[in-house]
Amino acid sequence: MGKILRNLDAWFAGAMFAVTLSIVVINVFSRYFFSYMIPWGEEVATTCFVYTTFVGAAWCLRTRRHVGVDLLVENLPGIPKKVLLVITDLIILATNAYITYLSVIYLLSSKVKTMPILKISSVWLNGALVAGFGLMALYSLAGLCRDLRPEKNEEAGI
Repeated sequence: MGKILRNLDAWFAGAMFAVTLSIVVINVFSRYFFSYMIPWGEEVATTCFVYTTFVGAAWCLRTRRHVGVDLLVENLPGIPKKVLLVITDLIILATNAYITYLSVIYLLSSKVKTMPILKISSVWLNGALVAGFGLMALYSLAGLCRDLRPEKNEEAGI
């Protein structure tokens, strides 16, 4: 249970992807064999895919799996490397915090708009922005705190 809770973002993004894939495959088969399309399928699949994208991106940030060129950083000595990591963390944190703020504003403005088929508020779709960027802001803050901690070699005076 602890492993699931520690990776809840990954499990959630994976579940949303499974729902997206299932609905798309069912819709393709039903359209091909029965000339019938599930009316709400596209809206649900799109919403789940948006959550997959943004929550999955947060997971990638948390686990540092985003593609990056770190050849320069990895070859720097201790203090310059740490300074560059902290500067990068601050930029990523500021960007994610600002986009989270913009996402909340966008979410609040989308309350009155409804999805055409399901007739539910677009808040359910746009909540993915707040969830994804909010998690990225939190993970950025955690990364900054991690990079600000002294390394064991620094504590030992080595």
